[in-house]
Amino acid sequence: MYPVLFSFRFPEFTGRLGWIEIVLTVVAMCGLFLWRRRSPYFSPTGFLLGMAVYAGLRALVWHAGAGYHFQLHTYGLLIATGFVLGIVLAVRQAQREFLDPNMILDLSFWILVAAMVGSRVFYIIVNINDYIADPLSLLKIWTGGLVFYGGFIGAVATSWYFCHRKGISFLRISDVMIPSVALGHFFGRLGCYSAGCCHGSATGSNFFGSIYTAPGTVVAHSHLLNIPIHPAPLYEALGELSIFGILIWLRKRKRVNGQLLAAWLMMYPAWRFMTEMFRGDIERGILFPIDLFGDSMPDLLSTSQVVSVGLMGLGIFMWLKLRKGITDRHV
Repeated sequence: MYPVLFSFRFPEFTGRLGWIEIVLTVVAMCGLFLWRRRSPYFSPTGFLLGMAVYAGLRALVWHAGAGYHFQLHTYGLLIATGFVLGIVLAVRQAQREFLDPNMILDLSFWILVAAMVGSRVFYIIVNINDYIADPLSLLKIWTGGLVFYGGFIGAVATSWYFCHRKGISFLRISDVMIPSVALGHFFGRLGCYSAGCCHGSATGSNFFGSIYTAPGTVVAHSHLLNIPIHPAPLYEALGELSIFGILIWLRKRKRVNGQLLAAWLMMYPAWRFMTEMFRGDIERGILFPIDLFGDSMPDLLSTSQVVSVGLMGLGIFMWLKLRKGITDRHV
């Protein structure tokens, strides 16, 4: 595992922000705007967002000053890669279905914001006692603490509101977006594996398991350093990649909007429920501690397993409801 891909120190010139650089940057941005605005897929919102991101990053580099030691973490890179590839996949599918690609780009931005907020809020709820003891830690988002299900629920709620405001079918858009969720989550779990978060429990074998040695990680907090543990993030990554393949196969054969979302709601929670039994991170929260294997480590029922049961039931209900609608139309 390589938590940090590479690192370097900022050279001297990055600590100076002069008028020449500002003017050249503005000229380059204006030229890019004039060139791209003629494209039928040009999005002013996306262009302004890109400019804002660049300006923010340059300001951070200037503020850090020359000699700042920058590290590119594998986790962040894989998360970003999954998100970008997910957007590309969704935009291409939108074009096939004659939907406005700019709408997908706008929705993706709000999904990103809602997912980050939702995943953080869910983590706080699960670990509320820790935050009651140290309220200031609520603001320390750089220390980690994100839960996928919280992000997913936040993203779904935001997508529904977005579709409602735009007057478009939520189920149609969800079928466009849900394969991207599976693909993005696959890369996200690879990032988890590299960083040591969402890790597994001890395998009890010297012949199988991942071994982490870096202090300060979630594995260290769980007192599992230098011990073979289940590569739980890889288990989940394998499931997400398989689900992605199934969704792409099903997309060409679906008969009604909402089928892909229902399929994901049945498949992912079921896989997540099983992989949770190999998890060893105590931060994820155990609602009803049940020890199945006699190792004093609760295997059931974690917060995510409880949520999985609910989402899986919703997926089955949706699938049957959609199938009934198809049958009624052909009666």
